[in-house]
Amino acid sequence: MNKKRIGGTIYSIIKWVIIWGLAAFELFPLLQLLFNSFRPDIEIKKYPIGFPRTFTLANYMDTWKIGNYGRAFLNSFWVCFWTILITLTVIGLAGYALAKIEFKGRGAFTAYFLMAMAVPAFSHLIPTYYLFNKLGIQNTHLSLILIYSAAGIPFNLMLLRTFLLGIPRELEEAAKVDGCNELSTFLRITLPLSKSMFMTVALLIFLKSWNEFVVANTYVTEDSLRTVSTRFVKFTTEYNNNFGRIFTSGVISMAPVVILFLLLQKRFIEGLTSGGLKG
Repeated sequence: MNKKRIGGTIYSIIKWVIIWGLAAFELFPLLQLLFNSFRPDIEIKKYPIGFPRTFTLANYMDTWKIGNYGRAFLNSFWVCFWTILITLTVIGLAGYALAKIEFKGRGAFTAYFLMAMAVPAFSHLIPTYYLFNKLGIQNTHLSLILIYSAAGIPFNLMLLRTFLLGIPRELEEAAKVDGCNELSTFLRITLPLSKSMFMTVALLIFLKSWNEFVVANTYVTEDSLRTVSTRFVKFTTEYNNNFGRIFTSGVISMAPVVILFLLLQKRFIEGLTSGGLKG
C-alpha cells in the first residue's frame, strides 16, 4: 500500500513538473517580449533578458505612429470581417448539405474537400498572383479576402459537417412535418443549435486571417493597404537598429488575438469539444 502511495506521489510530482516546465517554456518568450516592449532600446541591448529597469511607454507611441498601426488595424479588421462572413455563409450551407441532405455525388464532394486540405498553401501563390494581376485586383483587400476565404473553407467545412452530423435527424424531420423546407429547417433548427460551433469557426478564421503574413506581404504592397501582420517588417528593415520598437510591434500585433481568445475561450473550447446534441 505504501509503495503504491509513494509511486502515485512520484508520478504526480513528475507530471506537474513536466506541465509547469512546458508552460514556462511556452510563456517565457512571450513574457520577455512584453517586458522588452517597456524597456528603452539601450537597456535591451545591454541586458537582453530581464525585467524593465527603466519603464517607458515611448516605444508604444513611436511604434504606433511610425508603423501607421491605426490604419493597419482598420485594414485587418476589414479583411477579417469579410473573410469570416463569406466563409461562414459557404460552410454553413455546404456543411448542412453534406451532413443532412442525400444527393448524388455527396461522397465525391466530401472527398474533394478532404483532398483540398492536403494541398500545400503556398502552391497557389504564384498562379493566383498572376491571375489576380490580370484581373486587376492584385494589391487590393479583395485579393486577401478571396484567398483567405478559399483557404479556410475545406478544413472548417469538415469541422462543421462533423458537428452537424451529431444533431439528431428527428428535430429536422419534425420541422419538415410542420411545413419547413430545407432552408427554413437550417435557419430555424440547425443554425441556432450550432451557435457554439459557428463561434469557434469564426474565431479560428479570425486568428488565421489576422496572423497570416506571406500572402498579405506578397499580394498587398501599397503601404496604406497593409495589414497588421506585415507592419513589423518596417521595424526589421528601416528601423532595425531599435530593438524596443521591434518588440513593441510584436506585442501590438498579438494583443487583439490574445484579448479575443481570453474573452471567448469558454465558447471556443465548448465548440471544439461538443459534437451536436446527445439524445
